Amino acid sequence: MKSSLGILSFLLVLAIASLAGEIRKGASMEVKANSIWFQELKDLTRWQQLKKSGNAKALIAYEEKVLGDRDAWQFLSQLTVNVISYDAAKRQVNVEMKTPGRMLGTKWFLDSDAVVR
Repeated sequence: MKSSLGILSFLLVLAIASLAGEIRKGASMEVKANSIWFQELKDLTRWQQLKKSGNAKALIAYEEKVLGDRDAWQFLSQLTVNVISYDAAKRQVNVEMKTPGRMLGTKWFLDSDAVVR
C-alpha cells in the first residue's frame, strides 16, 4: 500500500512539473538572456527562416540590421513575461514584458526556444 501511494505521489509531481514547462496563454514565464525580441511578427518569421536555412552569414547580417534599426532588441538579463499567444506549429510566442523598468508592458514576438521551460 505504501509503495502504491509513493508511486502515485511521484506521478502526480511529474505531471505538475511537465505542465509548468508548457508555453500557454496567460502563463508567466522567463525569457533567456541575450535572446532577440522582435517588435513585428514578420521580422521574427524572417529571422526563423534564415536560422533554419543554415546560412550563418545571412543570419548575422539580418540580426545586425534589425537590432541596428531598433526593430528588435536583445536584453542581457533573463526577464519575466506574460504569454499573450503561442503558435506551436510556427514556434512563435507573443509576450508582454512584466519585468519592471521602462519596457514594462511592451509587447514582443519571440522564438519559442527563447522561453525558459
